[in-house]
Amino acid sequence: MTTLSDNGLAHVLKHDRFGNIVDPTVSYARGTILRSNADEILRQRKTYRIARERRARLGPDSIYNLTGLIRGFRFEEGDHAKLYSYIHFGAIDEGLILQKALARMGGNEAEHDGFLCNRVSAAALATMMGLLKPGDLVYSIVPADRCHPSVKNSVLAVGGRFEEVIGADAFIKAMDDGGQVPKMVVITTISPSKHHMPEADTLRALSRARELGACIVLDDAHMSARLAVYGETPSLAMGADIAFWSLDKHCTGPRSGFLAGRTDLVREIRAKAFMFGLEAQLGSIVAGENAIDAFDPEPIRSAAGFTDGVMSELQDLVQGKAYRAGPGIAFTGEDLLSLALQEAGLSQPRIVPIEATAVAGMALLKEVGAVTISVSGMPGSACVYRLMSYPDGERLGKQAILDGTRYAISTVARVLNDPDAAAQWILG
Repeated sequence: MTTLSDNGLAHVLKHDRFGNIVDPTVSYARGTILRSNADEILRQRKTYRIARERRARLGPDSIYNLTGLIRGFRFEEGDHAKLYSYIHFGAIDEGLILQKALARMGGNEAEHDGFLCNRVSAAALATMMGLLKPGDLVYSIVPADRCHPSVKNSVLAVGGRFEEVIGADAFIKAMDDGGQVPKMVVITTISPSKHHMPEADTLRALSRARELGACIVLDDAHMSARLAVYGETPSLAMGADIAFWSLDKHCTGPRSGFLAGRTDLVREIRAKAFMFGLEAQLGSIVAGENAIDAFDPEPIRSAAGFTDGVMSELQDLVQGKAYRAGPGIAFTGEDLLSLALQEAGLSQPRIVPIEATAVAGMALLKEVGAVTISVSGMPGSACVYRLMSYPDGERLGKQAILDGTRYAISTVARVLNDPDAAAQWILG
């Protein structure tokens, strides 16, 4: 079936493995329980209700963070004076967050500028508003699956055209075959589903985009894990014109995204960010600077080593469907639903994969106290069952992860043909 997209371009509707129509705004099928972003927010609220109840019964150490995210506000002695008002902040703060972020991202103040946005999604939106005009073509290059929805949605919001390919080879072939030269190329180094694009592939895509004269944006939200686990080069040092780095992914910072790049481009982007309120506020800036100071790759590497020990046994449990997600393990919502169908002896489910991941995540939370992105994530989070070993995987332990995952799959198997029962798990 062919339909028109928001920008008037024809596209073919995609279906998942079970015949469900995929919603192009989030890249997975909506169901009868999780019908919209509004329902996913209700799912998130249910998660925190369960966490509060568990903490009240068993204490704070009974909750385990397997999201890879901290999103904390870590303040130091002496920070209070900056936080008294924005005037005090401006009179005291010396803007060191820029210097420190550029050093981490491989840039320098002679060529680069930057600022903190209130989310990486805000950085993406500000970038598209600042650098694109209606009709401009943007190519997204991803290692697998798809980019973060904010990239695509931001392009469409400003009237741009969006194309996406998997891997550097696909992009290079498209250009060699006479494809239209894009105004911008966005390369996602680690996708929302935590697939990793090796640096060599990133550099090949970047080089081809540079030859074409395109503006190069690295969505390097997971730069902390990329540097710690894979030992790769920071964003700006690879030659990006603009790069995003999340200070809450494998960092202690608040939910925020540092945007850095060429000074002339950042000037235009910052103007749009300030016009629409996308810039981070002073509390996030102070906590973000502290997160940069505190960044330590060793706990991330330790979590990756722990994951090595979990991976082989988990693969046996999920019949080889798991993949490494940096310092974590994941398998897709479709694979989760297939495993549950096999256990239940059924051939067709009455729930969709995103609902299966939500049931599994809720079951894992209730059984062992582990919070995962499947249930705590924002609408549009990747449709995967994902176990990030940072920060609390080692504290939870291998056996609890294995037993909890086994219970999660069995729970999905019990409700996959009963939407009412599944809804009770997800929203009830």
